[in-house]
Amino acid sequence: MKKILAILVTALLLFFLLTDPVQASEASADGLLLWWNTLVPVLLPFFILSSLLIALDGVAYLMRFLYPVLHRIFGCSRDGCFCLAAGFLCGFPTGARIAGELVRARHITVEEGNYLLGFCNNVSPAFLIGFCMTKSLGRPDLTLPALLLSFGAPILTGLLTRRGRSFPSMAAEKKTSGSQISFKIADACIMNGLESILKLGCYMILFSMLARLLRGVPCPYPALTCALVGILEITNGISLTAASALPARLSFSLTLGIAAFGGLSGLAQTQSMIQNSGLSSASYLRAKSLTAVLVTASAFFTARFIL
Repeated sequence: MKKILAILVTALLLFFLLTDPVQASEASADGLLLWWNTLVPVLLPFFILSSLLIALDGVAYLMRFLYPVLHRIFGCSRDGCFCLAAGFLCGFPTGARIAGELVRARHITVEEGNYLLGFCNNVSPAFLIGFCMTKSLGRPDLTLPALLLSFGAPILTGLLTRRGRSFPSMAAEKKTSGSQISFKIADACIMNGLESILKLGCYMILFSMLARLLRGVPCPYPALTCALVGILEITNGISLTAASALPARLSFSLTLGIAAFGGLSGLAQTQSMIQNSGLSSASYLRAKSLTAVLVTASAFFTARFIL
């Protein structure tokens, strides 16, 4: 079934390129520009530096002060707390990439990696404030409730899925000695970061084209079109929601719900970040779906009092 779906999507994109090259190239350019202007400047340096921290076993030193608090609340190990903090602060798909890298390096268990993946791989506060609230909706005054709703739901998801578990900090099997610290490690981390960021760019181009196709399908319900496009790719879905003549309450809740889910594009990007780690994209999808429902429902209810 997955192979048939992949063939159909590939054929659809090729048909789009051949029959409407202008629209296809515009969609591709939109995805490329978003990647170049937004993801590369922010995520590429972080990808490289986080890989260096893990390779040099520097996470324990960095988490010395945050670990007691985060471990008590979420039960994470010392390295898991680094994944948690980075995932919330630095934005999608940082949480997935660090979780996968920590599992592959055997700094955390697969069980802890799946637990973290379910609630720490979120859009960044900067994306939520700048793109969602300010640029798209034009409501910077709603920044505080948007942040509380968007990050409160993943935190609640993490607390609900913890189930009393406490993950111990694992001793790395092989520590990096002073003599091993060389430009070879830096080169490997740089190449790893470049490979990851290039994958994200390619996925953004492909899903931007799919989103442009979906936007062209006639539908009598604008909110449904916005939701479907957002389920496919979040930036296109949020932009379409802002441009549609939807009631402010519905527009606010849809925007936050789309951002919380991350889109199927986000699922594909996450899968590329956790390859060969043993982490489950299916459990990730279930957790993100639950989070999106919680955020959308709570935003729709809260909007009664703030709009």
